[in-house]
Amino acid sequence: MEKKFVKLGELVNDTFTVEKAWGFQWKCWDNDTKKMLMSDTYQQGYRKIYSVDTDKGKLDLGSGQLSSLLEAVYKDGKADINGRTFEVKSNGKSGMDIRYFFNPITVTKAKEEPEDDGLDDPIDMSMIPF
Repeated sequence: MEKKFVKLGELVNDTFTVEKAWGFQWKCWDNDTKKMLMSDTYQQGYRKIYSVDTDKGKLDLGSGQLSSLLEAVYKDGKADINGRTFEVKSNGKSGMDIRYFFNPITVTKAKEEPEDDGLDDPIDMSMIPF
């Protein structure tokens, strides 16, 4: 099965849900071969890239973008992007000038009705054996 990759620019004015956050790799685009070169260790000219699986495909993020996602869901000293949905906006620019903004979408679940235990029913005093 071939992995589907998605670019962050394709998600502007849309949403994505993080299904799994992976570690990082060092990556560099090779214009000659038109391939992404990858390394587990630092190489000159390579950038640290974090990979996440989303409902839209595999997404590569820079450290600043990952920081923005984590900061958006930070609460009480914890930040977990797994299973979270984000809305993507940009500053409308392109190339090196583009900036992305992430807003977490809060999914509200319908409150479950508690099971009727009968404790709130009116009491028939004639049924109590005194």
